[in-house]
Amino acid sequence: MDNGRSQYIVYREKENDFGILRLYTIFETQEENGNKEIGKVVGKYWDIMSRSGWYIENQHVVTISTTGNFPTTEIETGGTVTIVKNRVYRDINSLFFEKNYEFIRKNIDLGYRYSLY
Repeated sequence: MDNGRSQYIVYREKENDFGILRLYTIFETQEENGNKEIGKVVGKYWDIMSRSGWYIENQHVVTISTTGNFPTTEIETGGTVTIVKNRVYRDINSLFFEKNYEFIRKNIDLGYRYSLY
């Protein structure tokens, strides 16, 4: 980017038995006369790095300016995500050991503030 503009990606993460879950915010800054401000939010999303088969089913993310409008020097991002894991098991009580499927769901909330200064 040019004309005093830059793009940044920040995130916070939560680690648990599901792996690592990250909440990202992508924003653009503008700089004039040595003052840097966040001009706009370009994107926001959840991502999961799972070693055990968890995946994202539903996500919601909101980013606001803590001053009430843009440009600003501080933003707050918060969100909720539903992660899911499919589990396959065989019923030993069944005559033919039928496969059964089970979905395990977890709802996770995460939020953070990011300030340029």
